Amino acid sequence: MKIIHSSDWHLGAVLHEESRHPEHIKFLQWLKELLRDEKPDALIVSGDIFDTYSPPNASQELYYSFLGEIASQKICGKIVIVAGNHDSSALLDSPEKIMNHIGVKVVGAADIEKESIVLIGKDGRPGLAIGAVPYLRDADVRLSSAGETFAESSERLRAGIKRHYDELARRLRESAGDGVPLVMTGHFFLSKSKLSDDVSERTRSVGGIGEICLDLLPAADYYALGHLHIPQALGGNEFCRYSGSPIPMSFAEAAQKKSLAIIEFGPNPGLRIMPIPCFQHLEQIKGSTEKIVSRIKELLCASSDVWLELQVDEHEGSLADFWSSLPSLVEGSAVKILARQDMRPHQAWGSRGGDDRPLDTIRPEDVFKMRLEYENLNDEEKAEFASIFKEIVKDIDLKEVQEGQIL
Repeated sequence: MKIIHSSDWHLGAVLHEESRHPEHIKFLQWLKELLRDEKPDALIVSGDIFDTYSPPNASQELYYSFLGEIASQKICGKIVIVAGNHDSSALLDSPEKIMNHIGVKVVGAADIEKESIVLIGKDGRPGLAIGAVPYLRDADVRLSSAGETFAESSERLRAGIKRHYDELARRLRESAGDGVPLVMTGHFFLSKSKLSDDVSERTRSVGGIGEICLDLLPAADYYALGHLHIPQALGGNEFCRYSGSPIPMSFAEAAQKKSLAIIEFGPNPGLRIMPIPCFQHLEQIKGSTEKIVSRIKELLCASSDVWLELQVDEHEGSLADFWSSLPSLVEGSAVKILARQDMRPHQAWGSRGGDDRPLDTIRPEDVFKMRLEYENLNDEEKAEFASIFKEIVKDIDLKEVQEGQIL
């Protein structure tokens, strides 16, 4: 059997107020053609379908239209979608009956019975077992205890994750039988993984855990992972892989080569990496003001369609005149300056002017971390306070979602 593994579409995302919708349209059109060529038995999407709990109507329409077209054209045997930390499990689960009718299995909230999927081969026997595990929240897996410490809470959470995966793997092996390949999904930060940055990859945690080890999880023939945007295999094992996001989600990902994975099971199992075209060029330009202007002029001469992030790391005095000169430089071209930063070493972050660091790149965690530096705390105490703060922010985010606000 053959599967295609994708993840982290982030439909509805914006980059410094620029919509990514045109890129997502092009990506899903490209993916549809890939499915037509490959005719896989399953497409697995490992979370973060949408960028927020309340995605724009246009993004929802794009999502449902894509699924409807794939189903009507019968170019993919089964589509398996799990929720990520950016997704509303309720939103994804709501059209369950319609989705099942067109051959799409969506798992928004953790539910071992719904996560257990067995694909039947052409010979009428089980050909592939899929454990479709969504993003696991604290309430899904941890048995809490009054008065427990942070370390005890984390350990209970790890035990809950292990218990969930072990039980799912056991059920699938029993229902599919020995020798049937097992694919497990996951949406979390796995130890020793590579991060693009801490802005686009908003949180490393599963519940309250910063990261988990692969040893915690049961053996499988392939782990289809989501959450991190860099396509990568873990520990040299090509069959444990983050597919990565199909488009760069921040300027830190501007130079990344995006891809997805095609996996075949059987007597001669194999894995191919399929490069994804770049649908909108991004570029970071870092250096002196002279170097930045020179590079912008090169892009203008080449008539480039590019979005830029500028990082000045060498200049004497104020940057106000430099910043104000840039709009006229690129006016009337396809070059857009979306972000700018003063990266000069002597500039203390807290003393920079408002025009030096875009407000939308500053996270609450950044401010809290700076505040901790003023306290007489050891590293362990700082880590514990930071973890508590993240839980508070998470609770606030959840409350906003429940009140109908967009994260």
